[in-house]
Amino acid sequence: MQNFLLKMEKKFGRFAIPNLINYFIILYVGSTVISMVTPFIYYAYLALDFRAIAAGQVWRLFTFILAPASLNGFFDILFFVITIHIYYLFGHSLENIWGSFQFNLYFFSGIILTVLGELVLYLTLGIPTYYGGMNYLYQSMFFAFCTLFPEERFLIYFVFPIKAKVLAILDAILLVVQMIQYLVVGYYAYSVAIVIAMLNFLIFFYWYKGLSRFSPRQQKRRRDFRKQVSRPTGITKHKCAICGRTEETNPELMFRFCSKCNGNYEYCQDHLFTHQHIK
Repeated sequence: MQNFLLKMEKKFGRFAIPNLINYFIILYVGSTVISMVTPFIYYAYLALDFRAIAAGQVWRLFTFILAPASLNGFFDILFFVITIHIYYLFGHSLENIWGSFQFNLYFFSGIILTVLGELVLYLTLGIPTYYGGMNYLYQSMFFAFCTLFPEERFLIYFVFPIKAKVLAILDAILLVVQMIQYLVVGYYAYSVAIVIAMLNFLIFFYWYKGLSRFSPRQQKRRRDFRKQVSRPTGITKHKCAICGRTEETNPELMFRFCSKCNGNYEYCQDHLFTHQHIK
């Protein structure tokens, strides 16, 4: 599957949108500001409502991502500002690791899966509307970040340090509890949205990246490998600017120079289409 993704990136990578999270943040902030002036415009004309879509309002398939935040006081505004900063941090961190194409793929596949999931809910149970927008897809970025950086520390209340992997476990428990609560009161659309967002996260890491790559055993192997690479035994002709692998340590790899980077930067086949271009 990884080879398939590389082929897709080679063919369609030029269509990827750099800094995609910036545009979604602008839309999120803009829709929140507009909702403070006209609170019901999103729910009346923009939300994902399959009865309205069947009646011709097909734009709802796209505008549902504009779901605004609810701001009712100072602490809501403060939390909103912090949330925007977190989305920005996680979005750019993931794009720097994956590259623009894979980050675009992760985001847009989550949107498509959300629409399909809510459509199935409408066709099976007759529940037409979903008002949650991108909330759970944004939240899934947190799990992706914690998977890539499990040892990263966050300061809770700006004082108490806690590792990302611990926060991810706690957040997963809260999501399960929240989903059960939604099911109990009959908010099936929100339960489906949670499942879809987490499913998108699992599919992406299992099929495209491979969860085994992030296991403790694999992480130890990578650390040992970096130590070996950092002690070269001779002069090499090819060396990846990202992972440091050479034709001596990994003779099975192909190495190519990137024509879009300023300078003579060479990359292995795993990073040729996924790295951030150096300007």
